[in-house]
Amino acid sequence: MSGAGGVIATILTAVPLTFGATRRMHERWRARWRLRNHDPLDADARESDLVFVSGMVRPFEETLVAPLSGRTCVAYRSRIGSYGHAETMQLRPFVIERDDGMGRIVVDGDRAMFGVAAQPLVPRNADREASFLARHAMSKNGRVRFSEVLVEVGAQVLVGGTLVYVPREEPPTGELLFRDPGPPDPQLVGNRESPLIIVSR
Repeated sequence: MSGAGGVIATILTAVPLTFGATRRMHERWRARWRLRNHDPLDADARESDLVFVSGMVRPFEETLVAPLSGRTCVAYRSRIGSYGHAETMQLRPFVIERDDGMGRIVVDGDRAMFGVAAQPLVPRNADREASFLARHAMSKNGRVRFSEVLVEVGAQVLVGGTLVYVPREEPPTGELLFRDPGPPDPQLVGNRESPLIIVSR
């Protein structure tokens, strides 16, 4: 192969990798950019406001197992790229232990934008990759790239979402001393129209 041909081959081989890395960086930047539309959660916040909190991720109830890395988490987005594309995203309700000393807040949604670095898939797990391909009815013909971002328990993050207030359960009626239920609990929620934004700190 001539010198010029070798250079072209090298460039063509590098383009998918460069494009993939650039796309991931762009998505992380875009998540941080979207967070600018959210205000810090404070006493002035009202229901349906876009707000954010900062703190440590804690499980609420069940956790997830990310399909490619096998790591325990509360949210993940797994992808197949290059020649063909497929994506799976899943979230479980989780808790942010706020670092401003204002307690905990539950986060719940079915859609998120991630400003989180991709999880290194090393060593690769052939069985998990094959299962993920089969789930999306894809084969491993040609160049296939896998990527995965996830939010693990203990991670320090900023989370933006829509503020809602959830009424607390009323006390049992058989109690001797009647007590009114406490004030409603704030939660952050997200959906396809207004996704959660999860950014690493």
